[in-house]
Amino acid sequence: MKQKLLVPIDGSQPSLRGLDVAIGLARTMDADIVLVHVVDNTKVARLSYGEPSVVEPLFEELRQEGERYLAEAEAAIKSGIVTSSQVAYGNPADEIGKIASEIGASMIVMGSHGRTGLRHLLMGSVAEGVIRNAKVPVVIVPAHADDNGAHHAAA
Repeated sequence: MKQKLLVPIDGSQPSLRGLDVAIGLARTMDADIVLVHVVDNTKVARLSYGEPSVVEPLFEELRQEGERYLAEAEAAIKSGIVTSSQVAYGNPADEIGKIASEIGASMIVMGSHGRTGLRHLLMGSVAEGVIRNAKVPVVIVPAHADDNGAHHAAA
């Protein structure tokens, strides 16, 4: 069976760094790439204050934003790599681990924002949650990794 790399995309530079690494790994391993964007339910609840008339339009806006991020990431992947993508809903760390299991991913490759201190305490770490929950190896690409001149998948 062909290997699959699950790559979470949130539109940030760190997630694009993760995509760059995944592209290199996919070429080396002859693997497919599955992109995922997770709409964070807790974020929707905070932004909408739980107001039902706001929740659905907000979900739709965040879904469309996620689809844009995924389309940009797919466009950045050159031919020769089979790619698919999906938008999911829930806690990002939980959903990434769940999707990895569902699709039979060989590995999760993701960028990290590198938050520390109070920002980490207040915002948490999706990467840390994925590492804790994943049943497959997780490659974390640091936010400020030296890329030795490598281009980013999308600018």
